Amino acid sequence: MKLLETSKFSKLRKKIRDEAESMGLRLAIAAILKDPQIGKKLKGELGHLRSYSYAARGQARRLIYQWEKDTLVLFSFGPRQGIYKN
Repeated sequence: MKLLETSKFSKLRKKIRDEAESMGLRLAIAAILKDPQIGKKLKGELGHLRSYSYAARGQARRLIYQWEKDTLVLFSFGPRQGIYKN
């Protein structure tokens, strides 16, 4: 499966300094690669995206992505507050 990142995702990923946060994100991506339908479909104008919930250091996080056939595009990740904004 082809894995792509948006520029926003790439910038957020590069800012991670905590190893537990980085590991949580890697495990979430691995889970999505294994089963792309695992995430919950969003509604409204974000209906083409999915949200996968995971935890890092005991804190709830979400990974926003889009899946089409053999391509997975990672859009954003982090706590629920503000994650759905551009």
